Amino acid sequence: MNCLLLGGAPSVGKSESVYRLAKYLLSKGFSDITNSVPEKFEDFRAILEGLNKNGEKTRIIINTPTDTVKIINELFEFYHEHGTYDILISSVRDHNFWPRNDFFKIMNIDEESTIEIPLAKITRKKKNFNSALSWYQKKVDKLVVGLLNNEPFNI
Repeated sequence: MNCLLLGGAPSVGKSESVYRLAKYLLSKGFSDITNSVPEKFEDFRAILEGLNKNGEKTRIIINTPTDTVKIINELFEFYHEHGTYDILISSVRDHNFWPRNDFFKIMNIDEESTIEIPLAKITRKKKNFNSALSWYQKKVDKLVVGLLNNEPFNI
């Protein structure tokens, strides 16, 4: 299974970036077989199925919350309840930030073999904040989609 993680400190937009990616995949023909992707952003975990660019059936587990060990254990249970996957996409806390190490241990994922996009906080204030945030989100989305379109994901 290939892993794509969006990492960073609390409140940098990890979960919202994962949500935007889920909506993008749904718009490209993937199906939400668990009916779990919300209409408006909130934390979720879901199974998406569709065809990759080689025409092969692809199952993706997509997850937003990893804030506590309890939530990570719930993801682990969800993961094992729903079969096998080709790709795991999730948020994760940044380096040495609790419970990052628990995520890798519980999910039995080798941190060194994952692809992780580090996210950061937009620090602009007042009238410049919204334009900076919009620019940042568009660039993150483009980067994530670009990664998924290539090896090892081939979406």
